[in-house]
Amino acid sequence: MAAAIGYCVLGMAVSQFFAVYGLFPAPIWLPASIAVVAASLGGIRLMPGIFLGSFVVNYLVLHASLPAALLISLGNSLGPIIGAAVLARFRPARGVFTRFSGVVAFILCNVLLHPAITASTGTLALAMTADMDASQLYSIWVQWWLCDSGGTLCFAPALLLLLGIERETHAAAPELLRRNLAITAAVAVGAIALFATLPLPGAIPWGLPFLLVIPLSWVALRVSLRAAYSLVALVAVVAAAATVAGFGPFQGPGVGNPLQLVGVLIVLLALTVLTIVSLVAELREAEASSRAKSMLLAAASHDLRTPLNAMIGFADLMRTETWGPVGNPRYRKYVEHIHESGLLLAEIVNGVLDLTKIEAGRQELSPRRLDWTEVSEGCLRLLAPQAAQKGVILSARAVPGLAVHADEVAIRQILLNLLANAVKFTPEGGHVVLHAGAEADGTVVIEVVDDGIGMDAAGVAKALEPFGQVGSHAGGTGLGLPIAARLADLHGGRLTIASEPGRGTTVRVTFPPPAEAAE
Repeated sequence: MAAAIGYCVLGMAVSQFFAVYGLFPAPIWLPASIAVVAASLGGIRLMPGIFLGSFVVNYLVLHASLPAALLISLGNSLGPIIGAAVLARFRPARGVFTRFSGVVAFILCNVLLHPAITASTGTLALAMTADMDASQLYSIWVQWWLCDSGGTLCFAPALLLLLGIERETHAAAPELLRRNLAITAAVAVGAIALFATLPLPGAIPWGLPFLLVIPLSWVALRVSLRAAYSLVALVAVVAAAATVAGFGPFQGPGVGNPLQLVGVLIVLLALTVLTIVSLVAELREAEASSRAKSMLLAAASHDLRTPLNAMIGFADLMRTETWGPVGNPRYRKYVEHIHESGLLLAEIVNGVLDLTKIEAGRQELSPRRLDWTEVSEGCLRLLAPQAAQKGVILSARAVPGLAVHADEVAIRQILLNLLANAVKFTPEGGHVVLHAGAEADGTVVIEVVDDGIGMDAAGVAKALEPFGQVGSHAGGTGLGLPIAARLADLHGGRLTIASEPGRGTTVRVTFPPPAEAAE
């Protein structure tokens, strides 16, 4: 019954107001918003209420014939029900107005599909019950569609938010309530004053209402979407009523179609507010999710590492039989597996935590001038046993006296990751060479070159993704290259890979000179 009363009262008010100025039907049919809200709230259960309200308006107020009123009312109730049903199928789980995809779905279902259905049934009703030329039908359909579309866009989002049917994006801080209320009230008063004036001379005044997009966007971002869209609804009603009555900047000289400008203003304000808020809401949620993930991983690191280190330590004691023989040979084999699995898991945990810290922007670098020979020889010494075990020849070539401006821990991590990868994918008897030199502008170029198995372009792209491993025998965690690439980015440099299957791989890392790196 509430849907019927709301539709009927608003329909009577709108039709009577515009009829005074000789506009029939109304250029903006605000009851369409009531129908959308009712359909969103109760679905098909509220269809009889929408139908009844529409029938009363069309039959008793607009004096349509009984068959026409019945068919029009059927379309006016069926359109929003279908629109709401389709929207429910595609709406994001977190709310229509908190996702850009939700805003697009709302526009498609309630601002395009719903009015298309009502316009089609309404035009069909007039064609069946009135003596009309076929050439007029398309014009009537477009006018009807624009009428319901504008009415939906004016009020429906504000009502959905005010009634709590759709989720609000965010709430402003309580201590800013007084300031935000003052600004919101000032925007409302300014909009009313703008359209309450008599037409002004000149071509500029008709463009002034479009500047309202600036304060409305501010209200949407700093106060709430509900407050901003309530202002959009207010501006829409005031602009339409004032323009029809002959007031406001749209009635100035040189304006061909004032009501068309009102429609453009409503669409601009509504879509701008909805789009900005949905995109910002997605960004804020992504940032919050990233912070939560970082905090969770940081908190879990201690809980994971402590038992993991104990497991690795005890497995190592049993593996080396420090306190006596293990006994059954199978137990020795199992202990070896436990030790290897523990080391791999520790590597994964450390890699994930390193990558998370970098992506969260919490990796702090302290670049300074480093002697390249000292840095590279330290890394080569650490990798030498692994290379020797595989029968890979590990060597280095560098410009004498070369220095690099970098964070010492980060550059060692980069080199160790790249060298370990090269050794891993180079067969016995192969070569891994660490090159280093400087370009004319002071950029230091480091290359790790191997004659291993290589990879194609798809493999290169996969290798740079977290946990991306090329080949079934890759092993490891798949985090070494992504971490090295991100550490290079943090230095202001770049990591690139050139590789061909069967012809080896060259990983190139650049470090800019001190002046560029500081910028």
